[in-house]
Amino acid sequence: MSPSHLPCQDPRAALTCLDELLRRWEGLWRPAPFHQTRPDWCDRLPALAAQLLALDEEQTEALADAPAALLELLISHVPELAGLGELTRLPRLEGQAGFADGRLAWGVPGRKLAQIQAFAAAVGEPRTPLLEWCAGKGHLGRLLAGHWAVPVASLEIDVHLCADGAALARRAGVIQSFLSGDALDPAAAACLTGRHAVALHACGDLHLALLRGAVERGAPALDLAPCCYYRTAAPEYRPFNPEAGLRLNRDELHLPVTETVTAGARERRLRDRHMAWKLGFLGLRETLAGTAGKATFKPVPAAWLGLEFSDFIRHLARREGLALPGGLDLAEFEARGWQRRHEVARLGLVRLAFRRALEVWLALDRALYLERAGYTVTLGEFCDRALTPRNLLISARR
Repeated sequence: MSPSHLPCQDPRAALTCLDELLRRWEGLWRPAPFHQTRPDWCDRLPALAAQLLALDEEQTEALADAPAALLELLISHVPELAGLGELTRLPRLEGQAGFADGRLAWGVPGRKLAQIQAFAAAVGEPRTPLLEWCAGKGHLGRLLAGHWAVPVASLEIDVHLCADGAALARRAGVIQSFLSGDALDPAAAACLTGRHAVALHACGDLHLALLRGAVERGAPALDLAPCCYYRTAAPEYRPFNPEAGLRLNRDELHLPVTETVTAGARERRLRDRHMAWKLGFLGLRETLAGTAGKATFKPVPAAWLGLEFSDFIRHLARREGLALPGGLDLAEFEARGWQRRHEVARLGLVRLAFRRALEVWLALDRALYLERAGYTVTLGEFCDRALTPRNLLISARR
């Protein structure tokens, strides 16, 4: 792994530096204001808490979507974090241009197509047949197969997506076959033998299975853009490498992927309502059952957010086994929920300032795992974050 391809000059040193910094300041990013009304850091850094709580909605949204500005604000109160930006600065991986053939891109939404084209360009020319991991309809594989005239096998669990992808491959006239199978099945690793594996935004355990399978089968090359680290069966993430001492639960694994630069106004409004209404229910449950600090609940069906707040509460109370007495002023709890959302959005900015650091830490852990297995590994960004915040690419070659 070339030292110029990773921060801190040496990849192991980079992981160690980042690991030590994150552990030292875990009191800032581990406590979630959603669960803890006033995290302990509010008492240690009262000026920071006051500045955040004074932000208006527009300022809050702007900071949530501006990592550099958010980190600068945090550093003004905690100067010891000044090195965090440098530790997470990665190179842009430039590659082959010209992935714009409309025949190959038919049926792919615009933003998704731009992400696929940027990823494909950064991958470069494959030297062996390709395997597209968690392929969906095989859009990435089809683009690579057509551009480089190489055969592609696309692994996908959904047989309907396989059928749709096969039809698109025939329409484009490329050599692309579909393998219907579960990427989490250990037998799927056999597909990696002799193939260059590619995976754009493979989630959690799916991309961990790819990493382990590639090492087990000696895959000649691998290009992976990880996503949704929290989608894992394990309650806690245990790193691959001894240099990494952090342990992360699912909530903390979710933190790196909470950016909303691709979300529209309607999606943001629904997100805000979702949080406010859940907080309103938590306040109601605490009042009725004395459950302060109790863990939250499993995901709420999206359809419930289209109801009135009172109906939302009744559905959720029934599911959670909470008896609702007559004469409750539910409007009061809705108002409380919105007030708590106001506070959570502002105090939560401190956690958001650590998103990229945690994501780079996770990517470094994966990259060093591959390096230890004999790969030459590059870690960088394959596109601007405005196109997708999940723009990290782990590129490995034997």
